[in-house]
Amino acid sequence: MTPALQKPLNLGADVVLHSATKFLSGHSDVVAGLAVVKDPELAARLGSLQNSFGAVLGVQDAWLVMRGLKTLSVRMEHSQKGAEKIAAYLKEQPLVKNVYYPGLADHPQHAIQKGQSLGAGAVLSFELESEEIFRSFVNTVKLPVFAVSLGAVESILSYPAKMSHAAMPADERVKRGITNSLLRLSVGLENPDDIIKDFDAALVNIAKGKQLLQNE
Repeated sequence: MTPALQKPLNLGADVVLHSATKFLSGHSDVVAGLAVVKDPELAARLGSLQNSFGAVLGVQDAWLVMRGLKTLSVRMEHSQKGAEKIAAYLKEQPLVKNVYYPGLADHPQHAIQKGQSLGAGAVLSFELESEEIFRSFVNTVKLPVFAVSLGAVESILSYPAKMSHAAMPADERVKRGITNSLLRLSVGLENPDDIIKDFDAALVNIAKGKQLLQNE
């Protein structure tokens, strides 16, 4: 969400943790994190701990995060619009089993999301019909970077089952809906129509291949 779309302190949170590596800096060139509070006493305690442990950014890294913050609003606006468009496209595809994006009206938490934030963000996930289709899709698409991160100028496609959640037992992943055909997409600053064309070409080729096999 970033503070551009949601302010958890105003929703009752005491401490907000940000991965500044991601959308806040937004350019895949810094590793950083921060904690934000509004209680002066808690802020002083955190500040003392940070000073004791020396957990501070170098000058260059701090400057990179500051640079990213200057464009955060326009980046989030563009990426979110792209995510909305791509999510709507994926929902209509027969080889896509599920699309998870709180900006969709039929998402179970759509009303909660709408009440707590100014938008649904730029990250979505979608589940393909089978692991076989998933593998063909990943091997065919060309535009998104296939990596574990998110929140950059480039769109990033990741595979939670074998990347971010690989250490989680398989049965626990399934309970949380993290199947072997689930993909997460962090939408970047490309023209979303280019991403859709890339996805569409992959899905059309897969559908043609399935049809050929059925006809044999």
